[in-house]
Amino acid sequence: MITGFAAIPGRGMRLPAFVVALVALVVLSLPVAPSAGAQDMDFGKLLDEADVELEIPADFEEMPVPDTEVFSFEKAWRRKDGSVEIRLALRPIRRMVIDYTDPHSSAPDPNDMYPLMFTAMIGQFARQGEMPVREVPFEAARRTFRADWASIAMFGVDPALNTTHREGMLLALHKNRTADAYLLILYDDPDHSRRLLKELVKVVRFREATPLEVLKKREEEARKAKEAYLEEGGDQPQCDPPLDARQVHRTEKDLDQSPRN
Repeated sequence: MITGFAAIPGRGMRLPAFVVALVALVVLSLPVAPSAGAQDMDFGKLLDEADVELEIPADFEEMPVPDTEVFSFEKAWRRKDGSVEIRLALRPIRRMVIDYTDPHSSAPDPNDMYPLMFTAMIGQFARQGEMPVREVPFEAARRTFRADWASIAMFGVDPALNTTHREGMLLALHKNRTADAYLLILYDDPDHSRRLLKELVKVVRFREATPLEVLKKREEEARKAKEAYLEEGGDQPQCDPPLDARQVHRTEKDLDQSPRN
């Protein structure tokens, strides 16, 4: 049983401007745009790039990925009795490209986008109402998923997801400098599905955990980079200056929003 959730606003509430912007960033960050393209790509290669392994239950069968305008998943499976559906999206970090328009700061590092993408995805997937969210403790994330970060959200499903199921659970996983993985589980009866959900969140995990010494080294590098930036007279940034972000410059013509004849 999943406990210890904190509620966040539903889709019917006005979102802060930065969250709205995040939805656009999520779309721009997708390595595969339409679902049809996702079906054609080499899924085995994508698994290797993401360092992910799957263990789909024997009573599930692969199905065509439902077409939606809110997000592109690479694979989908349904339980043979039709009671549950799962969809999987993999986002290798090196495939992410963030087209960032702020002329006063560098583009966010794709490696740091996972909690913001998770929030934006929930906003797109959930219908109005409370959405319990739980961030998995670091030790449990490494033990269960070999991930450096994991979080779970539960919500009523928005019709935009193109499903007959009413309820959803979204599992988000992140492995530093490697990939993000998103597992969406769709079902109908929370009370009768609780035990199955507990098992289904384990169908995806990373093949190896990031060594702790690597995580500590990267954290120290990020801290030193931020301190150096501030010591040189920089203002407190909206986000920590990334180590390898790509600056995107816009011309006056690009910024011109005048109506075209």
